[in-house]
Amino acid sequence: MKNCCKRALSVLLALALILGVMPTIVLAGPSIETIEYADVFVSPPIAGNHPNLTGIPCYSDDPFTVDEVHFFELDANGNPMGKFLDESYTFIAGQEYACQVILVPEENYAFSESDTACAINRKDAHCDVIYSDGTAYYTVYFTAAAGSYTVTFDANGSSAAPPAPIQVPYGGRVWDAIPSFDAVRMPDQPFEEFQDWSLDPFATSLNSFYDFNFEVKSDLTLYAIWSRCEKSIDLFVEVPEHCLEADVYHPTVTTPENANYFVETDYFYSGLVDEHLDYDLVYIGPFTKGLTYYSHVYVYGHFGATLPKVNLYGAKLLSTTRVEGFDGDYSEIEVIFSVTPPAGASLTEAGVFINTPKAGDSAISSHPVVTSLTPGATMQVKGWYTTTDVQHADFYDGVLEGGKTYYALVGVSSYFDAYQISYQTLKLNVFGKNAKLVKMVDWGSWDAIPNFAGALVSVTIPKTYEFVAEIPGGHGKIRWDRGDGAWVTVMDFGGVEEGSVTLEAKPEPGYAFKHWYDADTYETLSKKSTYTFKVNKDVRIKASFAWKPFEDVGVWDFYYEPVLWALELGITNGTDATHFSPKKECSRADVLTFLWRAKGSPEPSGTTSPFTDIKPGAYYYKAVLWAVEQGITKGATATTFNPKGTCTREQVVTFLWRAEGNPEPTDDTNPFTDVSSSSYAYKAILWAINHTPQITNGTSATKFSPKKACTRGQVVTFLSRAYGPVG
Repeated sequence: MKNCCKRALSVLLALALILGVMPTIVLAGPSIETIEYADVFVSPPIAGNHPNLTGIPCYSDDPFTVDEVHFFELDANGNPMGKFLDESYTFIAGQEYACQVILVPEENYAFSESDTACAINRKDAHCDVIYSDGTAYYTVYFTAAAGSYTVTFDANGSSAAPPAPIQVPYGGRVWDAIPSFDAVRMPDQPFEEFQDWSLDPFATSLNSFYDFNFEVKSDLTLYAIWSRCEKSIDLFVEVPEHCLEADVYHPTVTTPENANYFVETDYFYSGLVDEHLDYDLVYIGPFTKGLTYYSHVYVYGHFGATLPKVNLYGAKLLSTTRVEGFDGDYSEIEVIFSVTPPAGASLTEAGVFINTPKAGDSAISSHPVVTSLTPGATMQVKGWYTTTDVQHADFYDGVLEGGKTYYALVGVSSYFDAYQISYQTLKLNVFGKNAKLVKMVDWGSWDAIPNFAGALVSVTIPKTYEFVAEIPGGHGKIRWDRGDGAWVTVMDFGGVEEGSVTLEAKPEPGYAFKHWYDADTYETLSKKSTYTFKVNKDVRIKASFAWKPFEDVGVWDFYYEPVLWALELGITNGTDATHFSPKKECSRADVLTFLWRAKGSPEPSGTTSPFTDIKPGAYYYKAVLWAVEQGITKGATATTFNPKGTCTREQVVTFLWRAEGNPEPTDDTNPFTDVSSSSYAYKAILWAINHTPQITNGTSATKFSPKKACTRGQVVTFLSRAYGPVG
C-alpha cells in the first residue's frame, strides 16, 4: 500500500479505510476500469469532539470523489437511526456510532459490486458496503474513544529545551497536533546536528525514526536523535600558476584522506561586493602573479549550530557561511577565499604539510606525502630514514614502529623560474601530527638541482594500543569522540593511537549511568557519564548502568541499594510513581510497618487495638499490634499510640534491638558524648554500632544525635543492614 498519510496532511485525525473489491467488470461502450481499492480518510469520533463531515481520497490520483460523510447514532439493534448528526453534536465516550461515506467514481471508472470483505486497519471499527447506481455506500461503525494521549519530547542529552508535550486524541496522529514538522524540530547544537525523533533513544538509522503518521493509542516519549558534527575541517587550495588560463583552470581544493566531508567548487572571480563574490565577475583570462583572485568552495558534511574551524592552506580565508535550506543527508557551508600567484624574485618562507603514518605500516607502502601550503611553492619528498645523515643513508624499508622517530627529506622549488630559493634563507614551516623541522639542508647541491632547497623533517609515529570499551550488563550504550558518533554496546579496536579520548555513556529509560571502571582491576575510573582520559597503555574499560526506579534516589546515594532491597521485598514503595522521598522524616507507624514487613509480616496474636488512634483498616494496624505484643514499643499513653509522630534515631535502633531480643552489645565502649548510660536506648545504640554489618554509626566521631529525626532513606538502610544482604 502507498503511504497515503503523507499526501493528506491537512485532514485532522486521519483514518485510512482500506477496501477491496473484485477486479472484473465488462460494460458496453467505452472501456471501464475497475476501482480495486477505495482508500479514504475520515476523522473517527473522539469523546468531546464534534462530527467532521468531510472526507478525502487517500491519493490525489484516486479516480473517485467523496460525495458525503454522515454520522448516526445507533438503535437498540445496532442500526443507524434517524437523521444524521450535525456538526453541533458532541460525541459521548464509549457510545457506538455509524459513519456513512458515499463514494462516486469518475467517468470511465466503476466500483465492483462483488461481495468482498471490508478490511479496516482499526481494531475498534468494522464496516459494511452496498452499491447502488455505481455509487459505493460504506458504513463504518466506531466506538467513541475517551480523552487523548500525551506525546512527550525528550532532548536526549542535549542542553536545548525540547518542545512542550502535546495532546493527541485517541487514534489521531502527531502530524495533526502540530502545525508543521518545524514545530518539533530541535535546534542544532554545537557540533551536534538534529536528525529526527524516535521511540528508541539510541536510534541510528532512518528506519528507526518515528513515523508521525502512526495512530497514537498510548502515551509516547519521543527522543531527539543527533549526529556528531565536524569541529574543524582542513582544505588544501592549489594556487594557480602565472599565465595559466582561468577558463581551463578551475579552483582545485582537496581534503585530507578519509575526511568525513567533501567539497565542490566552480570558478575564479576577479572581485567582491560587500565581502561576497560578484558572480558577474567570473574571471576567464590568464593569471598574473601578484594579483588577487577569488573563489569559493561548498563543503558538505555534518555541521552543528557552531560552524567548524576552517584550516585553509594555500589561500586566504575570507568568510565561512552556513547555506540554509539544503535538502539532503548533509548540511552545507560555503567558504570564500582568495589566492594570489606570488610576485617577487625570491621565496623566503613556505609551509608544508606532511602525513603521519600509523604504527605497523610498511615504510614502503606508507611513503611520506607532502602538500604545499604556500602559493608558488612546490614540494617533493624522499624517505623514510632512521638517521639524520640522509645524504649517505638508504631508505628504511621495514615496519614503522610506534614511539620511534623517522626522517623525511623535503625539497622545495617553485612554479616560477625567476624565483630564487636557497636553503640558507628559506624559512620552512612544517605542519602535521608529531612533525617538526630538524634543519635545512643543501639538497640542491647534493643532486645538482638548481634553485632548490632541502629540509630534514622528523615525524614521530604515535604508539598504538588495544582499546576495548563495553557494557557488560546492558541497559545503555556508549560512544567515543574518535568514532563516527554511533551509539554502540561494544568497542574493540586495535592500533588506537596515543592521545586523549572522550567516552560518553547514555542509559536506557528507567536506568542511570553508574560509573566507568577498569575491566581488570574493577577500579572506579569516573562516575561522570562523559569521561576524558589519555590513552598511553592498553585500555579495557567498562560502563555500568543501574536501575533507577525513583528520580530522587541516585545510584551513588548510601540508601540506593537499601531502597531497591526494600522495594523488591515489598517492605515499602515510593511516595508516588517516580519518587521515594528518601529525606522525608519517618513516622512511628512507618518505621514499625517497615520492621514488621522485614520480619515477614507475622500475624499478631490479638486482633483488638488498645489504642484509640489505631483503627482497623489502617496500613499499620497489624504492625503496631504485633510490635506491642513483642515488647518492641509501647503507646505514647495508655490509650494512644501517636502513629504519625516523628521517629528519632534512638527510637529506630531501639525498635530493631528489641525485635532481635535485646541482645547484649559485643563492646560496651561508648564513643558518644550525647548518649547517656541511663538512656533507654543506651544498649541499643552500642549494639547497632557494633553489629556486623554496622547498622549505623554516629553523625560525627563523638555525636550520635539520638533525638534527630530519622528519614525514610536512613530507616530502610538500617533495616537492610540488620535483615538484608546490604552491608
